[in-house]
Amino acid sequence: MFSFLKNWLGKDREEIQKDLQEESTVEAAQIAEGADPQAETAPTERKKVKTELSLHPVWEHHLDAEKKYTLRFLQAELPEMIDGTVGVAGFSLIPGEKGMTVAMFFRNGSPRPVRIKHLTLALLFDDKTFARHRFDLSDLDAIPPYTSRPWEVVFPPESYLHDHFMFKSWKVAMSTGPRVWPKHLDLDPEMEARMTERQKERLEQIVNTLPPMRPNEVTITGFDIGRTKDGNLVVGMLFRNAHDDYYQPQKLKVKIFDAAGDEVVAGTVDTGKVRVLPGTSRPWLVVFPASMVKKPDADLRKWMLEVEE
Repeated sequence: MFSFLKNWLGKDREEIQKDLQEESTVEAAQIAEGADPQAETAPTERKKVKTELSLHPVWEHHLDAEKKYTLRFLQAELPEMIDGTVGVAGFSLIPGEKGMTVAMFFRNGSPRPVRIKHLTLALLFDDKTFARHRFDLSDLDAIPPYTSRPWEVVFPPESYLHDHFMFKSWKVAMSTGPRVWPKHLDLDPEMEARMTERQKERLEQIVNTLPPMRPNEVTITGFDIGRTKDGNLVVGMLFRNAHDDYYQPQKLKVKIFDAAGDEVVAGTVDTGKVRVLPGTSRPWLVVFPASMVKKPDADLRKWMLEVEE
C-alpha cells in the first residue's frame, strides 16, 4: 500500500501534477452498485459536476497532512465530470517483479454513493493495451457522491499481453461489457469463458490483422503461448477455413519451436471436436503436459507453430 509515495520522493507539486493521466469514464449504472439505471440521458443534456477528495479510513489514518494535501491538490486538477458517470484517472505507475502497481482516483460523478465490487481494468501504453485484469475492489468501500477516492491496484505479470514494453505515455481504463468479435469468428461461448484476458486480447489482434485467404485454403496460426504453474504448455491456435465445406481434422501433429529454433514440444493432438464452418475462423486451446515439454526453459517471446495432418 502507498507505493505511489516512492514516485513522489524528491518531486515538487508541479512534477507530481505531470504524472496525472487521462481519465476514463462510463455511465455509473454500467459498473457501480447503487447507481440509478434510470438516470441515463444523453451526456449533452446533463450538467458537469466537480468532485472532492474522499480518503478511505485506512488512508485517512496512515497518510500525513502533507500527503493528504498533495492528493487534494491532484484531485483538484482533475476535470469536471458529466453528472451520473464514474471514472478512473491514474497518477502513479511503478513496475516491479510482482507486477505493475498503479495508483488512481476512482471517481464518482453521481448523486448517490456507489460500490464497485469487481471491475476489469486495462493498462495502456501509448494508447495500446499492455495489460488487462479483473480486480476485486470490495475493500474500496462506498465512494460518496461527487468525490474521487485514491486507491492502488497491482496488474500481475500474468495479465500482461506483451512481453516487452517501452512507452512514452500511459493510462488506465475501465473495460465494460462483453467483447465484440468479428462476425467471421466462430467462438464457442464455453471456449471464451475458459480463455484468459491475454488470450482474448491476442486472439482479437490476430483475427483483425491476418491477410485474406485464397479459395479452398485452410490455415492454422498460433496466437498465444504460455506456461501454467505446473509446467504445462498452453498453445492457442486459430483455424481458418476458406473451403465451401466445413473443416474437421481428427488428429494433427503439432510442434512448437522457440526463439533459438529448438523444438520445445511435439505431439499428436486429438482435434475431433474442432469443426470449422465454411468462411469462418475458430480458436482452439491445446495443453501439452509438462512431461512432454523437451525444453522447459525455452525463450517463448518468439515462437513458431508447425502443424501437419
